[in-house]
Amino acid sequence: MTNVLNHHPSIEMLVEFSAGTLDTATSICVASHLHFCASCRAEVARLDQVGAQLMAISSPERVDDSIFEEVMRKIDEGHIEEPVIESKKGIQGFPELINKLIHDAAEMPIWKRLSKSMEVAKLFTGQGKYEVALHKICAGGTTPKHDHRGTEYTVVLKGSFSDEKSVYTEGDFIVREPGDVHQPMGAKNGECICLSAQEAPIKLTSPLGFFLNPWLRVNPA
Repeated sequence: MTNVLNHHPSIEMLVEFSAGTLDTATSICVASHLHFCASCRAEVARLDQVGAQLMAISSPERVDDSIFEEVMRKIDEGHIEEPVIESKKGIQGFPELINKLIHDAAEMPIWKRLSKSMEVAKLFTGQGKYEVALHKICAGGTTPKHDHRGTEYTVVLKGSFSDEKSVYTEGDFIVREPGDVHQPMGAKNGECICLSAQEAPIKLTSPLGFFLNPWLRVNPA
């Protein structure tokens, strides 16, 4: 699937993704964006070619036999974790990787209500840095105005939403950092589903947030 998008990962992030050095949760978000974005797919393909050429001209370095034996031992013992879970059936139009992360092969993940306008369904990714989840905003729904306590990556998977800065459509990749205060609102023509990776809980900016913020948590898994 290809859209004309306005919000993309940085070139530095794409370089890390191509090199395989990007952390698991962020890689999931970048891969989801690539499902929608032809220009970023082309850039990653170019970076892959550059990496392959550098590998081809680099001088081989001998590795101690004990290192090889240790790697093989861990493989035999099953210490290599699989970050995704295969599913027989996914959600039409979603990136393949996201469908693999949906545990129930027959239905959507279990949605939990966060507010009258938003629901969340957690995904399990085998990492411990970010909480990775699907967030659903009902048509025309408005989420509470909030700040961020850590980095948050968002990829729109279905529909669209807007905030004070822009309108975000399917495939857009959004990065939020502490100090980025905003209030997302779903489009009126249909629900919006986003993939998010949160390093820390949001911080509500309303007076009610004084009471609720201490209870907000993220649960990486």
